[in-house]
Amino acid sequence: MKKNEVFKNVNELIKENNLYHSIIISNDNQLQLEEISLEVIRQIYCFNNSIENDNCKWCLKVINKNNLNTFFLGDGISKINKEDIKSLIINFSSSGLEDNKNKVYVIANGENLSESASNAMLKFLEEPPKNTYAIILTNDRNQILSTIKSRCKLFSIENEIKIDNFDLDLFNIIRNKKREIVLEFLIQFKKRDKQEIIKTLSDTLQLCLELNFKKIPELILDSLSEIKNSNYISLILENLFIQIYEVI
Repeated sequence: MKKNEVFKNVNELIKENNLYHSIIISNDNQLQLEEISLEVIRQIYCFNNSIENDNCKWCLKVINKNNLNTFFLGDGISKINKEDIKSLIINFSSSGLEDNKNKVYVIANGENLSESASNAMLKFLEEPPKNTYAIILTNDRNQILSTIKSRCKLFSIENEIKIDNFDLDLFNIIRNKKREIVLEFLIQFKKRDKQEIIKTLSDTLQLCLELNFKKIPELILDSLSEIKNSNYISLILENLFIQIYEVI
């Protein structure tokens, strides 16, 4: 989904008074994540429900990051622990400091939540205070606890900047023996959903079998079997891609 489609979707839900209380925004570019989340926050607070910045009091407060009803947790790198979540819950269970009914908290990034922090969030996500909205940012949605994902609306944002001379097609990497980008491809590939990973590997396996590639089909088949029955997908993929690198 492109970011403008997300903004339009969010705006329509706000106008219908039907916005999801918990949202996950997924993108592998951290700066783009922060920019997108700021725009979603602006729309939530905007006095006129404008899809564009209309310079109302609340739009300006959000843009200038001086809205006291918005709370940011995490730096996008460090672990977020249970005590951090407890503090957040206390803050958002009390009255807001601003004269706007809405309150928003942003977690950067959801994959950095410890297991205990994730569990502490669950009930708060299930029964949020009135007019309270959660925005969880992530570079890798696969690393977010499934019970948290099930309670949130996911917006997966497409990158609008293409990487030149970077072939993202796994089969073409193998067929053309592009060893130099195998590991680069792996970094992006690990961030996909499990079902997307399985489909890509299955399609690649079929093409390799049709062209009678040696060794590669066996490697992919073994890895597919492991992925379908394991939660340690990243490790399995790393082993697979190292083997592909060595074979091609």
